[in-house]
Amino acid sequence: MSALPIAQDCEGCGVCCFQMGFPTFMLPAEPLSEAQIAADTELSLRARDPEIRKHLLDGHPGESYWHKLPTHLRDELIVFWKIHADTKQELNGPCIWLDPNTRQCKHHEHRPRVCRDFEIGNRECREWRQFFRDQILPKND
Repeated sequence: MSALPIAQDCEGCGVCCFQMGFPTFMLPAEPLSEAQIAADTELSLRARDPEIRKHLLDGHPGESYWHKLPTHLRDELIVFWKIHADTKQELNGPCIWLDPNTRQCKHHEHRPRVCRDFEIGNRECREWRQFFRDQILPKND
């Protein structure tokens, strides 16, 4: 079995997107009141964590990349999320923006912060490349 080369770029890889399901943008969220949190069982449970409570009470403007996203891509994601939410199934497959042939993002220039912050060749990158090695290397290696 041949060794995986150290990743210098994402060319022909895409493993970081194999389990994303969809681009994960930090969406805008209106601040909630204590009464709104208390009225919702699920939110009340989540709000036991002080950091989550603070986030719920403060709201969030959303990441700039979401606000810059072209309308057709934003609408496409919203429809995807609604369909997925209705199925109540866990989504754990390739990102819908991952091109299976090139293994590159179809909308790279519009990717969310989490994708922009992912470092090529970092520990997590190397671990994922090792885990998905059979899908990276040609079959004759």
